[in-house]
Amino acid sequence: MLEDVIREWHGISVSPLDVYTDMFHLGDGYIQKIGEEKGLYKANPIGYWKNNNAKSGHWRVCFEDTIEDVIKELQEADLGLINGVSYFGRKRDMEHASKLFAMIFDIDGVSDKGLYNLLYGSINADIYPLPNYVVCSGHGIHLYYVFEEPVNLYPNIKTQLKELKYALTALLWNRYTSDDLKVQYQGIFQPFRVIGGKCKEDAERKEIKAYKFNQKGITLSYLSDFVPRESRIDEGKIYKETKYTLEDAKKLYPQWYERCVLNHEKGTWTCKKDLYNWWLRKIDDKQITFGHRYFYIMCLAIYAAKSGVDFEEVKADAEELIQVLNDINPQKPFTKDDVLSALECYDLKYKTFPIKDIEKISGISIPKNKRNGRKQKQHIKIINAIRDIEYPNGEWRNKNGAPTKKEMVEQWQLENPNGTKADCKMATRLDDKTIRKWWV
Repeated sequence: MLEDVIREWHGISVSPLDVYTDMFHLGDGYIQKIGEEKGLYKANPIGYWKNNNAKSGHWRVCFEDTIEDVIKELQEADLGLINGVSYFGRKRDMEHASKLFAMIFDIDGVSDKGLYNLLYGSINADIYPLPNYVVCSGHGIHLYYVFEEPVNLYPNIKTQLKELKYALTALLWNRYTSDDLKVQYQGIFQPFRVIGGKCKEDAERKEIKAYKFNQKGITLSYLSDFVPRESRIDEGKIYKETKYTLEDAKKLYPQWYERCVLNHEKGTWTCKKDLYNWWLRKIDDKQITFGHRYFYIMCLAIYAAKSGVDFEEVKADAEELIQVLNDINPQKPFTKDDVLSALECYDLKYKTFPIKDIEKISGISIPKNKRNGRKQKQHIKIINAIRDIEYPNGEWRNKNGAPTKKEMVEQWQLENPNGTKADCKMATRLDDKTIRKWWV
């Protein structure tokens, strides 16, 4: 039992409220109270809960004077989630994030031996940073690193914190600490099952319990000491609050003011629909593992946002994949609710989500196009020329018979521009895999 290992290393059982009081610095004035005067720029944690038989869940803002009641509400639900972040207003998204109170890690497949190695490496060998709390979550553990002072989430620091968390995840989740060798990378905004709440239905333990190991507040420099230099926090580059008012900025930076304030523009990059279709076909390559099913659909939504694919189309595509994702592990089905949750990433703010992060959270390698310094058009001309030299009579067009099916799909799409993949399947009698492969 994991609890036996925890007792062996002198972990102290603590109540859920003890953890959240410590984590959110309750009483120190960081969290807004009900009815508190405006202009103090305070923010609040936001929880979420849902019961298994319900169609939708509920969001709950945690004020300092109501957080105990909200935590109890989350604990009583079949699924109760909260993270270590406070938000302005009632939206739990990146743009409204105010402060990071704790960096939390979810490690699956932790056996007694794995937990022993982790705690030995944290307490005796200084291999891993020592967490403030170890939480037994059902199928693994959550490690809570509570900051001495909450970190202000200015735009620049969000990126640095993400890189730091990815590097620490790679350190903490390894063959000595987990039996699951497929590491799952999560961002700093990832929510976790509420302490004191219910574990997943198929878990051996029923209640999520917390144990204290470290009373010292965590600092960014402490965590940075455990990762490679390129992943450390450069505190000198953290954005500081500007001394300029918006009126000052309007005069000093008129182009920025027009682009960002008046037109609400953001720096984004887009892609062709071909990339969305390529990602959709990844399901046929048998690269999606059990622990990455959710993130595969999440990234499908991101690619849809990047390439301008309509939400109803990506929703239909994702729902078609439910059975395939179920087949990866039929004992733990992937549901329509999981799809709808993952599709929350169909949002323009995710258009800047970088390729390297998609690789990390999905577990799928994305090969880079090698053009040897050439522009894309020039590169394509050279590749086509080489192809025509090797196949002067165009033999490549009918290789293995596959292009025949490609032409069937393309021709059907030309004749039915508003048709769906399901319509194409009914008309051409091609299988789903073939249609996804050649869908443009």
